[in-house]
Amino acid sequence: MSADWKLSGVSVAADGELNKQLLTDVNLTFEAGRITLLIGRNGAGKSTLLETIAGIRAIQEGDIELGGDSLWLKESRRKRLNPNVALKLGIAMQSSESQWFAATVREEMLYSLKPYKAAHVDAERRMQQALADAGLAQELLTRDPWTLSGGQQRRLSLACLLACEPEWLLLDEPTAGLDAVGIRRLCAVLEAHRVAGRGAVVATHDLDALLPLADAVAVVSGGTVRAAAPAAAIAHAAAAPQALRALAELRAAAALPPEAPGDGAPWPAPREVAAALAAELERRAGGAAADTSVGTAGIAPTESASTTVQVVVVDNLNLEADERNGVTEHPLKTAHMDSAKESATLLRSDRFDPRALVLVYLFLAASVLAQKSFLELSLATIVTLSLLTPFRALIKPWNRVIRAYVIMIVIFCVIGGIGFGPLDFDWSKVWPIALRFGKLLLIMLLGMPLLKLMSPYRLQRAIEQSLGWLSRLRVPIHSFALVVTLIFRFIPLLSGEWERFAKLAHARGKAAAPLKKVPFKMILSVLIPYMRSILRLAEQMSDALEARGFGYSKQKPTYGFRLQLGRADAWLLSIAATCGLMLFLLSYLL
Repeated sequence: MSADWKLSGVSVAADGELNKQLLTDVNLTFEAGRITLLIGRNGAGKSTLLETIAGIRAIQEGDIELGGDSLWLKESRRKRLNPNVALKLGIAMQSSESQWFAATVREEMLYSLKPYKAAHVDAERRMQQALADAGLAQELLTRDPWTLSGGQQRRLSLACLLACEPEWLLLDEPTAGLDAVGIRRLCAVLEAHRVAGRGAVVATHDLDALLPLADAVAVVSGGTVRAAAPAAAIAHAAAAPQALRALAELRAAAALPPEAPGDGAPWPAPREVAAALAAELERRAGGAAADTSVGTAGIAPTESASTTVQVVVVDNLNLEADERNGVTEHPLKTAHMDSAKESATLLRSDRFDPRALVLVYLFLAASVLAQKSFLELSLATIVTLSLLTPFRALIKPWNRVIRAYVIMIVIFCVIGGIGFGPLDFDWSKVWPIALRFGKLLLIMLLGMPLLKLMSPYRLQRAIEQSLGWLSRLRVPIHSFALVVTLIFRFIPLLSGEWERFAKLAHARGKAAAPLKKVPFKMILSVLIPYMRSILRLAEQMSDALEARGFGYSKQKPTYGFRLQLGRADAWLLSIAATCGLMLFLLSYLL
């Protein structure tokens, strides 16, 4: 019998954006021996919740425990996964094809089994049994996972988990790409897993297939999680799952009274629905505080008394109607709305004209390079940091690079200042080194936000509009703009792929290293698959360009839009010009 999962006050922020909450104050208990479904619209936070439980996404606040053991080792200087807990779970991510990096199916399964240190004979037995349970032939063990069909890759993802025999299965859209036979096998696997006293948390939109199998359902909406669909109501799921979902949403949002104990019929009368909705709307208009708690088998939620009730307007039992009719946002999300709205607008990739950004960068970089003394560099540092303050969220992902560069400057200064005849330290040799590398650091800082402030497509359009006249002189300016665009696309792609492999190291390799880092002992085994993945992405991009006709059409291109300098660009240029001229003037006077 496995232990229960308990989430206490768990909050998760987006990577590099602490003000953007993905999950807010989640308090849940997932009971062992039960299958819990996570339902909700696309982007509601289902995948984020699963990744948080699996330990491949860091938590901002709260704690996650499995049978009293914390998922994260709190005593460590940097939070690391508790290996005793990590080995008891297995997660299958939404895109099963994104997790393959071994040459054969056998190597993929052995990689999943490696943390469990299974003997060779035991590993072979586990692989054969897992393939049989997932409905895959033994002959596939020698195949490249990328050559399998989408349904076979989905089954292989499940087989990799079953071979590890985890206590908990965390499945993200497991029915996607499966045929009817595959879905029946999945249900049989989940049923056998439950009979063995183990638990499962499944994020899905396929309620027709999985809801009759579930013991409990949790609704994920806007980063919050609440209970829905009592056990008595789940029995009616096969008849009308859409209606059941609508009713569960209404009860969980306290727009309808909770089902009375022992009440066999989950469907209220139409008059009861209308009266309850009218009373709820009147209560909300009067500003009354909501204090509700809905329980269900397998889930023990604890909601804050300040939680704003979310009334779902049901149009022909279509739960997507809330997108059209408007839904009240969670108060913790709206609390930062006013303060974050202006910042979010400023950081949008379509806020500034790329031409203005390039001019600002070149002018400020030239003004920094003009500084000749340590005092001038200090003033340039103050001006640079002041200008970059509104864009600090875009620089934060580069903190490690900045730290490494600063450490390198210190090392060079120490080496440059040491004298050996006799042994002393000459500060006069240190200042030129600090000055040169310090100016380069400021120029590097000025360029870091550019990757986010202008999209590759807008940069391409800026080059074509500004230098398009050179095409009359037979200069291949359009090809040059395309090359620049591809370079800008590949820079974040490289880091994104490396982070994906780091996620695989934690999800499948059970690595205890900090998130987004590949453990040193796994670098050699990951490096070649990483290069293969980059080459595969490059090939896909090449096919996409060819399909769109790049390199074939000799006609004059027709643009969907043209860039124009706006008020925001004028303000940016004027501020940069003022600061740059001030630095030039100071360098001349001092």
